[in-house]
Amino acid sequence: MTLTSGIMWMGKIWPGTWNGEELAPAELFGVLKGMGLETIDIFARAADEHGVDTLKAALDDSGLRCACYYIPADLVTEEPEKAQLADEAFPRGIEVAQQLGAPVVFTHGSQHAHSGEENLQRYIDRLGEKLALFAGTDLTLVIENAGFLLHEADKMVRVCEALGDLRLCPDTGNFTLWGQDEIDAINQCLPWTAHFHIKDYAERWETDGKIGGKEAVLGEGITPVAEIIQILMDADWSGTLAWEPGPQDEAGVEASVAELLRLIG
Repeated sequence: MTLTSGIMWMGKIWPGTWNGEELAPAELFGVLKGMGLETIDIFARAADEHGVDTLKAALDDSGLRCACYYIPADLVTEEPEKAQLADEAFPRGIEVAQQLGAPVVFTHGSQHAHSGEENLQRYIDRLGEKLALFAGTDLTLVIENAGFLLHEADKMVRVCEALGDLRLCPDTGNFTLWGQDEIDAINQCLPWTAHFHIKDYAERWETDGKIGGKEAVLGEGITPVAEIIQILMDADWSGTLAWEPGPQDEAGVEASVAELLRLIG
């Protein structure tokens, strides 16, 4: 069993300002490695902005590894232009993930904009088409619990059962945000899980059907992160726990990373 520490390249650390200084990717990655982190999750926007060669060099120079590469795509839309963008994003994303050495590919951009059973089925069908592109690669495609379309654990499992080779990336904070029982949800998802997003919410609210929340420094909120990580340890689960930076300042980032490292020992 190996729990690997990671961070998503977003929030306070994107695009690369640290203590008021603009850092090149290699410099930022060096700062993160210096905190004790082992991996970083990289979004397509970073490859577009910096170039794949620059990111590869930054990973090599810093000693960080890319644990997951992110493909933005709306797989539910019926707008031809957006559907074409999704079709183009996957072959390119697979290529970049392989170049960066990322074993896991995460796709996002469908769940927040859509809801309902008809759209869920369309999502499953289109996701199956994209999953076929991963045959013969060493890459694992994952999705998370997010938005109105797919925030419940039972629906996530349903998608995996329908598609077979698909895997999950549960987001601890998203379960809190959507009022789910985090422990029950993690237990349901665990057999299908290949990657984790770790975040903590200070509070959540519902107003006139709208859901909101405020993210916390890891370990200071209401999401039972320590209990969840203990479940992973007890189950001998192996994989990366990628902390998701939000509105925290530099001190909050450092405190959150330190807590993640403490929790995984």
